[in-house]
Amino acid sequence: MKKNTEGDQLPRKRLLYKLLIFMKIFFLLLSVACLHASAHVHSQSLVTVKLSQVKLEKALAVIEKESGYRFVYNDDCIPFNHKVNIDASDWTIAKVMEKALENTSLNFRMMPDKLIVIAPVTTVNKDITVTGRVVNTNREALPGVSVRLKNTSIGATTDEKGMFSLTVPNDAILLFSYIGYDMQEVSVSGRETIAVVLEPSKNSMEEVIIVGYGTQKKINVTGAVDQISGKQLVERPIANVMQGLQGVSPGLNITYKGGQPGQTPIINVRGFASINQSNGSTTPISQASDNSNAPLIIIDGIAATTDDMIRINPNDIASISVLRDAASAAIYGARAAFGVVLITTKEGSAGGKQVVSYSNYFAWSKRTILPTAVTDPYIFSRVLETATDNTPWDYVNFSDEYYKWAKERSDNPSLPDTRINPLDNTKWEYMGSNDWNNYFFSKTNFSQYHSISINGTAETAKKLPIGYLLSADYTNENGLNRLTTDDWKRYGMRAKLNIRPVKWLLLDNNLSVYQTQRDAPAYNITDVYYLQPTNVVKNPDGTWGNNAAGKLAAQLVDGGRNLQTRIGFQDVIRGTASFLHNELQIVGDASFKRELWKYHVDKKAYQIGYGPNDVREEGAPGSVSEANEYVTHNVYDLYANYNKSLGGGHAIKLLAGYNQESYEDPYVNATQTQLISASLPYIGLTSGDPSISSSYSSYAIRSLFGRINYSYKDRYIIEGNGRYDGSSRFPTNNRWGFFPSISGAWIASDERFMQGISRQLSTLKFRASYGSLGNQNVSYFGYLQTLPTGQSGYLINGTPKQPIIKGAPALNVDPNNYTWEKVITTNIGTDIGVMRDHLIASFDYYIRKTNGMLTNGVQLPGVLGTDPPKQNAADLSTKGWELTLAYRNTAQVAAAPLSFGAKFILSDDKTKITRFKNEQQLLNNYRVGQTLGEIWGLTNDGNFKSQEEIKNLDESAIIPWGALEIVEGWPKYKDLNGDRKIEKGVTAKDPKDMSVIGNSSPRYRFGFNFDANWKGIDCSIFLQGIAKMDFYPHHYLFWGPYQQPYANVYPWNLDYYRATSEDAAQRAQHSQSFLNAGLADANTNAYFPVLQSWLADNNYGSGLDIPQTKYMMNAAYLRVKNVTLGYTLPASLTKKYRISRLRIYVTGENLFEFSSIRKYLDPESITDGFGWEYPYQRKYAVGLNVDL
Repeated sequence: MKKNTEGDQLPRKRLLYKLLIFMKIFFLLLSVACLHASAHVHSQSLVTVKLSQVKLEKALAVIEKESGYRFVYNDDCIPFNHKVNIDASDWTIAKVMEKALENTSLNFRMMPDKLIVIAPVTTVNKDITVTGRVVNTNREALPGVSVRLKNTSIGATTDEKGMFSLTVPNDAILLFSYIGYDMQEVSVSGRETIAVVLEPSKNSMEEVIIVGYGTQKKINVTGAVDQISGKQLVERPIANVMQGLQGVSPGLNITYKGGQPGQTPIINVRGFASINQSNGSTTPISQASDNSNAPLIIIDGIAATTDDMIRINPNDIASISVLRDAASAAIYGARAAFGVVLITTKEGSAGGKQVVSYSNYFAWSKRTILPTAVTDPYIFSRVLETATDNTPWDYVNFSDEYYKWAKERSDNPSLPDTRINPLDNTKWEYMGSNDWNNYFFSKTNFSQYHSISINGTAETAKKLPIGYLLSADYTNENGLNRLTTDDWKRYGMRAKLNIRPVKWLLLDNNLSVYQTQRDAPAYNITDVYYLQPTNVVKNPDGTWGNNAAGKLAAQLVDGGRNLQTRIGFQDVIRGTASFLHNELQIVGDASFKRELWKYHVDKKAYQIGYGPNDVREEGAPGSVSEANEYVTHNVYDLYANYNKSLGGGHAIKLLAGYNQESYEDPYVNATQTQLISASLPYIGLTSGDPSISSSYSSYAIRSLFGRINYSYKDRYIIEGNGRYDGSSRFPTNNRWGFFPSISGAWIASDERFMQGISRQLSTLKFRASYGSLGNQNVSYFGYLQTLPTGQSGYLINGTPKQPIIKGAPALNVDPNNYTWEKVITTNIGTDIGVMRDHLIASFDYYIRKTNGMLTNGVQLPGVLGTDPPKQNAADLSTKGWELTLAYRNTAQVAAAPLSFGAKFILSDDKTKITRFKNEQQLLNNYRVGQTLGEIWGLTNDGNFKSQEEIKNLDESAIIPWGALEIVEGWPKYKDLNGDRKIEKGVTAKDPKDMSVIGNSSPRYRFGFNFDANWKGIDCSIFLQGIAKMDFYPHHYLFWGPYQQPYANVYPWNLDYYRATSEDAAQRAQHSQSFLNAGLADANTNAYFPVLQSWLADNNYGSGLDIPQTKYMMNAAYLRVKNVTLGYTLPASLTKKYRISRLRIYVTGENLFEFSSIRKYLDPESITDGFGWEYPYQRKYAVGLNVDL
């Protein structure tokens, strides 16, 4: 029979347990007795104080000075103006205090360390024992946390489970502090149980960083990783996460192409990474025009898209990690070639009571910078006619009667701007003087955001925690359209639950439901940039004017709507099993995402008033377009983490896992014309010919991945990652690839020989990594040979719109030359902490090579009629660096702690093509040696000032098609190749008179943030910008009439070349405004050449449209991105209403910009080279954050 040894041990265990309990009680009683004796001894100190009719505030100060005691009290409870009389000679401190508080409702209590607590009689004697648990944001217990009664030395320290117990007054304020975490104040408010979650310090090396499939302390990270706290997002008036990430992390680049509500920006990590666009295009560009070079987005462990970042509630986010190098991102393999952005949402509280949080802001916005055109009708008309005089199409010739009216309106703007045409009394005639920016764009608009969450923890009968978080949010971001609805709305809900049915198993469910809706006119408001100031929107009879402005207004108001709605949900189910005392964790999760994307565009007829009693319908017959997409995205993960301490300072961490992902996106579009009723814009109420199109996209990924991490004394760390990926985007024989990485770190500051300077140099860490990743951001079925099909636009056998083949098929792809693009990154870095890590500096230098980019592998004759097959035939190399400087400290100011910090980031990168099939070195394509963003152009040499100069330099090769001849005042260029001709070269081998004169790639991106907090007052300022970038304008907004004669005229266009001054007779014809502008005077040193339309026409790449040094602009800028001022009300005030925290704030976003280009346009609006994007917005907001 087997002996039950466990039963024999029970009496011994019980005896030991009772002995321990006895010893605890004994030492507790002994401590209390000692404290009582200490207080008694202190109270016997003798004090001499003589005061007569002195305010209580001053009396307490005198007693403190004479007795050596310190007082603790709440300012709100003390009648400082109460008069005190004391005549004490060798009194005990207790007797002095009784006298001082005589005739008040106050009492006092003697505490250890010569402390005296003063409080109302009803509370001073009420002590309670507070117990609680302190954890970090990952719900891990924090041992050794200092828990202290504010303004005293009374305190305790948390045990290995993060637990503490402390006897304090029931209205006490406790301070929780721990190395590497922000100090936190918690009001007891009579509670006996408190749960505290400490946030990592923003620049602490002990901060816990979210990495791929796990967490690590920042000091132990071997790769290039940065983490952003969610707290940085919720205190700004941002409609989505992306707006809050611009400029806050080194190497994370976010570019908005305008201020349109709900817009998804372009995002990349460490700059341009591949020449391939998401559709497989290889059109030469200096910057990605879409998110094909975007990093992998991971939300709560599941792959997501950049659009998902728009739909997530900023208030749900706990932290965001940016993995910049291959070693950090390698664990994610195929999707992570260009970095990873990890978003972790908040969890339920780790213990204690339920917390209800509510946040909001109400914002008023206005446009930032828009060029304001000349509105004077006479100046505009004269300049416009002058601009066409030297062109083949000299069709702008206004009559004397027209100029007379223009002069009258210029001299007296109160005169009517519309009249019946003198030559045709059935038509309206217009002479406006309008600033269309002010008419079409609102001066202010209103937006709002609301978020509410409930989180907490319950317990099972076995004392196992159940954490929960429920949140909901609503955002309404209005656009700038003054005439009609133009907004973006988001509705979101999230429900998270984690439960331990047994101690070793944690089950999580994370459900999010969301809807976004973009409601805008069917026509584009940015057509406003084409409108001339002499247009008039409305006729005297109230009808829309018969001109471009009137028609645009009619289209925006009456011409139909463009509605885009996305509805979706995602459910992530995760189970975590822990074994071997939590050394082994096995995690399995499944994510199911479904989205319905609905598009509706209806275009309706609108009414235009041509003349009195002449109203005509335009935009007929109208149409309706409906489109649906249904996205299915499933992800399955199974992985295991094993962490083992081997003794002697050795430790290993192992990770192994499997990932599978599938994506489907069918799309159907139906369009039909002949809308029957404008009030019922439905496709079923149309009678015209239908047009139906569809598409189908899908991909699948399967992966095996692993990681091994070894450390010795947390001082020497080496880590290896590997991922074996298979993607459906490649042929079966080239579908799989293995992508490894290796990295290491040395924490030199932990070496014994460094201990002598540890106070000055608290952290010194060196990092290095090398790894490869695969890029699968290519077209879904690019390796398949397809036929270009479509519908005929004519009758075939009596039947319209038959399916037809529209061109030659693409050549067959060689499966042996079509596979992964490989991204290889080498990274070295260092982290330095001085002054006990109050100041931390991080620096990284990297070389990233993208090899085997898919492009046209061979050059074939144009007569072939189709494109050559794609091959892995191009390489590029990016070199760059990143710098972060962060400082955080606390100082005593007016007897209160002032917490403050600053962070500066700076990054730069440069990309070159190292392999590409372009033997001719054509400038309109990629070529070996090209630095991306290069601007080739001419070098200006003033203007022609005589016919002799014109004869000596032949510029006929670059005359725009709209010019008759070169005249005095025409731009003159340097003859770089000495052939007395100015020509535009087409190859880098023979560029003629072209050279590299600038670069459009942004260089030296930077951000600076400062924040401070004192006595509940908090403030922050955030600056962001680019230190170097060139921009050459190709748009109406700069060139005005130089581009085309129907463009606007801008104030800077008036500085044009004029050879001679006008005589008195000519001057007499002009308006006073024309004369005041100096337009009748000679101007031979002008900024612009002779006034000539089509000289800068961007359709043909000649004349001023050829980039040239004189008009190359410095697009560097510094933007005051955000300024916030907030105030958190004292807990003594809010607790009366059961509010644990109430913060109110005012804030501004995009407040101002410093840039030489801001004279013309917003420096961030140049991303497309034209600058006529939807206007950017400044925001001014008020908001509050409440915790109950």
